[in-house]
Amino acid sequence: MLSPKAEQLIHDYFHLPFPGVTGVRCPYFNNVRSHRRAQLRALIGKGLPQEIVDEAKIVSIQYGAGVFDHQGHCCLCDEHASECPGSITIRHFLIDHNLGVDCSGFINHVLRAHFKETKGIDLAKKFVANIDASWPRKLIMRLRPIENLGVRSALANDKNTEKIGDEKTGYDFSKIRPADLVIMLETGPQNKRSHVLLITDCDGQTIKYVHSRAWSGEGQYGHGVNGGEIRITKPSGGLLEQEWEEKIPPQQENLFDIGVLPQNETLLEAKQAKILEIRRVKI
Repeated sequence: MLSPKAEQLIHDYFHLPFPGVTGVRCPYFNNVRSHRRAQLRALIGKGLPQEIVDEAKIVSIQYGAGVFDHQGHCCLCDEHASECPGSITIRHFLIDHNLGVDCSGFINHVLRAHFKETKGIDLAKKFVANIDASWPRKLIMRLRPIENLGVRSALANDKNTEKIGDEKTGYDFSKIRPADLVIMLETGPQNKRSHVLLITDCDGQTIKYVHSRAWSGEGQYGHGVNGGEIRITKPSGGLLEQEWEEKIPPQQENLFDIGVLPQNETLLEAKQAKILEIRRVKI
């Protein structure tokens, strides 16, 4: 299993810690299209759950959105109600203001928490030290490590992780363990994206994973952190020969008509990837 602090961090991304508000799943946000530079990491898809929550409160006050007051309390809540009904409104507010986390930001934070607790190692600093860059860039990376750790540059870097299986050489599913990574390089319709899944559990029969993603079939407000399973039905086969399942979060099921739920785009990206492999962090 992942360490307790890593598990708690995953929980906090799936249930952002807004006081008095439950069920706010962290949206997906990738900074590539926005091209924001030298920004707080909560504004570029690299924030921790509490940083995203704090920034949402600041943005609400700054723009007079009326979602949070100056004390940080949700204005949508009835003080006499046991739960605030505004989780969907808050998720829409986060997405409309580009507040969320991308796949590498989410997984690098969880890995960092896991290895700090289990090995006493700051993985983010170790990772950036192994990325080739000019000395000015190296200095920036040391000061802002999480912001500079991408899938290809850090998580698929042979200095940081080692390949333990791919579609050509096969996999020993009995030896896969929590904190291993499913890496997808050169994926998407034009083979220009990279993606990563964090394995949270594997018993040789089922691989459980989490990630942050945006499926095109979910529209503007459906994306975010999510989890899924890969059931090992053909032990001698590759990942693509197994059964992949990723369910729509329960609070979003009413967004889709019966029979037109989005297809599993995580599996689709795995199929489109020019490189699909499982890697393990080097310690």
